[in-house]
Amino acid sequence: MAVALLPLLLSFFFTHRAEEELLKEEELNLLKNFNAVISKGVDSFFQNNSVLLDNFLTIHTFHDRTDISLTHKDISDFIRESSEFISLAFFDSSAKEYAYFGPNPKFKFNQEIKNTIQTGVLSIGNLGVVKGKGLSAVIAIKNTFLNKTHFVAAQIPLSNLKNYLPSGRGNILIFTKNGFLIYSSDEGINEGSSNSYKKEMSLLSPRAEEGVLVSIENEGNVGVLSVNSLSGWLIYTYDSADKIEGGLLSLYKRFYKEILIILAIVLLFALFMSIYVSSIMVTPLNIMTKAFKKVEQGKDDQIPDLPFPNNEIGALSLAFAKMLDSLKIRFDELRQEREDLEGLNQSLQIRVGSRTKELRTALNELIKKERLAAIGQMASIVSHEIKNPLAVIKNAVYLIKARLGSGADVKIAKNFKVIDEEINQANSIIEEILGYARTREQILTTIDLSLYAREILSSYPIPQNIQLTTYFYSEDLLVTIDTEEMKQALRNIVANAIEVMPKGGMLVVKTKKIKEGYASLSITDSGPGIPEELQEQIFTPFFTTKARGTGLGLAVVKKVCARNKVEFKLKSEVGKGTKMTFVFKLAGK
Repeated sequence: MAVALLPLLLSFFFTHRAEEELLKEEELNLLKNFNAVISKGVDSFFQNNSVLLDNFLTIHTFHDRTDISLTHKDISDFIRESSEFISLAFFDSSAKEYAYFGPNPKFKFNQEIKNTIQTGVLSIGNLGVVKGKGLSAVIAIKNTFLNKTHFVAAQIPLSNLKNYLPSGRGNILIFTKNGFLIYSSDEGINEGSSNSYKKEMSLLSPRAEEGVLVSIENEGNVGVLSVNSLSGWLIYTYDSADKIEGGLLSLYKRFYKEILIILAIVLLFALFMSIYVSSIMVTPLNIMTKAFKKVEQGKDDQIPDLPFPNNEIGALSLAFAKMLDSLKIRFDELRQEREDLEGLNQSLQIRVGSRTKELRTALNELIKKERLAAIGQMASIVSHEIKNPLAVIKNAVYLIKARLGSGADVKIAKNFKVIDEEINQANSIIEEILGYARTREQILTTIDLSLYAREILSSYPIPQNIQLTTYFYSEDLLVTIDTEEMKQALRNIVANAIEVMPKGGMLVVKTKKIKEGYASLSITDSGPGIPEELQEQIFTPFFTTKARGTGLGLAVVKKVCARNKVEFKLKSEVGKGTKMTFVFKLAGK
């Protein structure tokens, strides 16, 4: 029944929507025409007042008079007795006021006159409230009298505006763009205190566009919004949305109780039918589904009893029971096979993982031993074939310098100094290679970390242009390390920090307890920093960014840290400096 009623209900629904859209479109067209009439009425109000003002000036200013003051009494009498004007002011072409007629306090017309001088056409200005006259507006026009061009501004009451607004279909709201209500069809001209349409104005003002009609639906109303081209006022004509409801909705509102009763009866009947169908068809099928799931899960002892009614469901249930028996046997076989395969797979995974780990470790050790063997062989050759000749050269230079004495030529002495420096540089490179290749048995010693760092710094030559700052932890930080190996690593870090600051800088050495059982030693420089893409490569043997050097300094640091079980951290920012931190485990922890 519900399926049969569905097309009919859909047909009613779409018919109602189509009817509602047509009614809405017709209503909006009527409101647009009404809005246009209201806008023309506002234009006529201001244009008629400007014509009246122009005629008034023509009548009360005569070409044979030389000064406007001669017409002062005529204008004052007219303003006092007139219902069209509240005040008048006269300006020259430079916007300077030279005559004013009207009540005090004096009304300011500056902006309106400036607009008229710039455009030369009628200008509509701000609103105001005048005691006894109500809400007023300002108009300004260009006028010629006494053989000169003048500009005249007039304050006019808006009480006459209602005479230009026709009555018709829909309601009217007129207000300024800043949200001040001017006129409503319910309350008439605002006397300066109305606040009834504050919510509507706040919703409509942001949607107003000059010269564009905007259709708006809100608060149960349908309306049209436009901007008056002459005054800049917002004109909103609207009507209740109830007037455009389709027939189906109207019918529902009239007979909604009867419709709800019919729907309730239909639903109860559908519920009864569903219960009946469930009892004879759905319930046995659900039992068979549960039985199949239990077999699938391997819970043979929890299979519910299958119903066998004397109908098609009973025949299906019997066939299903036979199928369950065969499935149970097959599932048992598959379960056993799966368990066997899983056990075999787990055993293979464990064996493959263990063997892979062993192979990877052996390969890494082999590569490392091959590299160290090659480096050791090269270091032995370098030590024998290069270091010994360098020692001979250094001794020969020393003897020559001793023979020459203090009277040697300056250039010769300078060259001998260069030879000494180059020999020292070569010896330093050889020592780095030997230090990296040499592996000796560790001699572990427990020392105070702060005292150890202080001794290393005191024996290292710090240049005068480097400002050394130290912060040593006040309590003992006892660590167990090979002091000679770690001294080499720390001196390499300090040497690198000094080399990257050739023009001077700051070197900060700090020890502290970072957490329970651990202490740190950090060395921070104010050098140029290390680019992020190079921070992993600088620890690779023979990688260097310097013009001279072996690239083994930081490789030695990494090797020493690994042998002494010290964690090494690098933090660097380009342009700000580099911080290298050694993390030690405290002795006995």
